[in-house]
Amino acid sequence: MTSSKGDSSSLRAHNRRTILNHIRRQGPISRTQLVELTGLSSASVTGITSELIDDRLLTEKSIGEAGAQGGRRPIYLDIDWGVHYAVGLKLREDRIEAVLTDLSTRVLAHHSEDLLGQAPEQVVAQIKSICRKLYRRAKVQTQDVIGIGICLSGVIDARSGTAVNAYLLGWQAVPLADLVTRATGLPTWIDNDLNAFAAAERLFGHGKHAQNFVTIAIGRGVGASFIANGEIIRGRDGGAGEFGHNLIMPGGRVCGCGRRGCLEAYTSEGAILARFAEQFPDQRGIDVDGLVALADAGHDGARALLQDAGTVLGLHLSYLVNAFNPELVISGGEGSRLGPWFFDALRRALREAAFDGLGADLPVLVVPWQNDAFTPWARGAASLAVQSAFEAGALVKTLAGPSVS
Repeated sequence: MTSSKGDSSSLRAHNRRTILNHIRRQGPISRTQLVELTGLSSASVTGITSELIDDRLLTEKSIGEAGAQGGRRPIYLDIDWGVHYAVGLKLREDRIEAVLTDLSTRVLAHHSEDLLGQAPEQVVAQIKSICRKLYRRAKVQTQDVIGIGICLSGVIDARSGTAVNAYLLGWQAVPLADLVTRATGLPTWIDNDLNAFAAAERLFGHGKHAQNFVTIAIGRGVGASFIANGEIIRGRDGGAGEFGHNLIMPGGRVCGCGRRGCLEAYTSEGAILARFAEQFPDQRGIDVDGLVALADAGHDGARALLQDAGTVLGLHLSYLVNAFNPELVISGGEGSRLGPWFFDALRRALREAAFDGLGADLPVLVVPWQNDAFTPWARGAASLAVQSAFEAGALVKTLAGPSVS
């Protein structure tokens, strides 16, 4: 049987986690508002928020106006975003991109380097080394880092922390999260890179106030992620969202996965550029920015190709809208640079193909691509760590200290 002390400790940790997550989503917020939102007593809220301030998880941010009847002016609480940190890593087949952020995922340090080898033990050793470089660069202490988030392509089982099929690295069933935790001593969460992007949008982006939305990313591939009732939908094996590998043209163009006719083989950045080079050999070697510039300058072939790819993707996106009926669609990734010729066609096709007006007023928002020394994917991975730490109570477990019974 669980002891009463254990029950009390678990309840207190649960209440701390509840308060932290309410403030994370809705803060700054007053103690009185927390009482209304959580159903906890005023004394409990006062006691727990005082503890969280002592633990440097909360801060008293500002003082509000007194009510119409006068009385004490409310003090607003917010997460103390700047005193704890997270590491985010984007693991590619040939490179690691990494950031160290505060809890708001503001980047404090970044680093990238070529992958020294693809064997899991080599990658884990390199991750450990990169973390040390980030700590030194940002002048932070390891004990103030709440955890590590890693995103990579493929089928990822986030629940067990396993890379089920990271085909670009040649990995099958690699327990990456556990290996990194053992090497670094820090809680580690891994996920598909699209889910990391969705986590970032859910925490601090366009999806902050939405419960149901779709994210898509266009770059070297095409993928999707789904947020339902505020939670990422991962599927049985972590493979939900392999939207780009829907077969749309049996026997068609070769996809990066080795099959023929995948949606990705017609709508990814590389696919669009390859088709343009086939049609206009004199323009071979042009990049996406150059293709868009040609379209803007009046090149009919560039315009037609961008519009065709956008139409195809918009049509297939309408199937997701019919099945899921989201509040909004958020598009990110390198393909954000494809511009209005592509995205206007995508929106038009989505509106026309979605059932019974489901796409009529549906916002399709494009997150601009940032050509920084680090990619938004690494920041998304840090968001994954921050969200997981809050939701799983890792902040409470690692930073709360002895429980008070």
